[in-house]
Amino acid sequence: MFVALLMSAGCVQQQYGQCEEPNTQLEVMFKPRNPAHPFSHSFCIVCNTGIERAQYGDWAVAMGAPQAPDDTAGLHPCLYVYDPSESETGIDSLELCRSLVCDGGAEYNDMVATSNGNFDLDPILNP
Repeated sequence: MFVALLMSAGCVQQQYGQCEEPNTQLEVMFKPRNPAHPFSHSFCIVCNTGIERAQYGDWAVAMGAPQAPDDTAGLHPCLYVYDPSESETGIDSLELCRSLVCDGGAEYNDMVATSNGNFDLDPILNP
């Protein structure tokens, strides 16, 4: 019983959102830090389901990523999102994640690999 309770306390729910016009092609996923794991951190991801694989690199650079990937095989049309204010808690809510992406102000870096195991993007990529 205790183990089941401990495991359920460690579960962290992902949350999803979408930008409004004119950027409805941008969808975000937020996964909060797991308090049961001391080295856990939150994730904020933006995906653009309206682009083809050949457009991934151009989109990443247009969003502000420092460079396009050399090869887009094994990548989702998604980027990791960072808060440039470098707050101690990082991005700590779906609202902040969505605001940084949709209203501007986010920093972007790497594209998200299809082999990533930290979160589930299926609700965005395969609705």
